[in-house]
Amino acid sequence: MQIFMELVTNANLQAWVWGPLMGVLCGVLFAGITNPPTVNAPITVIQTKRTYITNVTTTGGSAGSTSGEGAGAIFFALAVGVMFLVWKYAIYIELVHYYLWMFLSTLLAFSMTTALVSLLKGQFTSASWAVFIVAPITILSGCGAVIALAKSSFDPELTQLASQHTFFDFYMHSLSAYGRSLMMSQVLGVAVTLLVMVFTGLALVHYLALMNQRSYGPLHGFWMFLTGATLFFSGRSWLFVLAFGLVLAYLLVDPGYIPVWMTKQ
Repeated sequence: MQIFMELVTNANLQAWVWGPLMGVLCGVLFAGITNPPTVNAPITVIQTKRTYITNVTTTGGSAGSTSGEGAGAIFFALAVGVMFLVWKYAIYIELVHYYLWMFLSTLLAFSMTTALVSLLKGQFTSASWAVFIVAPITILSGCGAVIALAKSSFDPELTQLASQHTFFDFYMHSLSAYGRSLMMSQVLGVAVTLLVMVFTGLALVHYLALMNQRSYGPLHGFWMFLTGATLFFSGRSWLFVLAFGLVLAYLLVDPGYIPVWMTKQ
């Protein structure tokens, strides 16, 4: 029993085995018990989306306003917040990257398994489905490369240095001008990567749900709900925005690009 608990709670196994395994099981479960599309089901992505919007009434939209008051206080709070995040990131970088890898591996396992099972069950009725499924998976894989670059370009000695100083002393006195630019740029790059992962996952889930809601079965209501909940993340424009975000994250994380440019300013 103790050996079993050690296997379950092992951090490496959680990130590389248990997380992806849960993604695979969920993908097989959700896609496996979904019936193939009906004979009269729409074929392409555009046809399916139009049919869904026609059958479902959607409402929304609310206007907001912004104010320029207190800009100085907001700027000061942001500056302090950035210093604090850089300090915390340096201390807990191992934990941050552990959760990033666990989230990414689980999301990729679920998406690729669902896509594979859907392919085997005849859900890919046109080439357009492959484009909208493969493109997000490719972007997610690129996020993995950015996360690996962030980890490899981080100096482990910074963790000990950050642990011995307050966030203000660490940022202002322990780091050089290039070090401050590098750390701030990497924190922003990792944050952008996380956003790209979340939004890409939602876009991918949308098209997987849109694909599977064409067939009637025990999970038809679930796929309909999931399609509606992620409808905002549909469209080619989102893929271009996410691809741009991935490139921006890479430029932020790579020590030879934006960090160097920020230091020279």
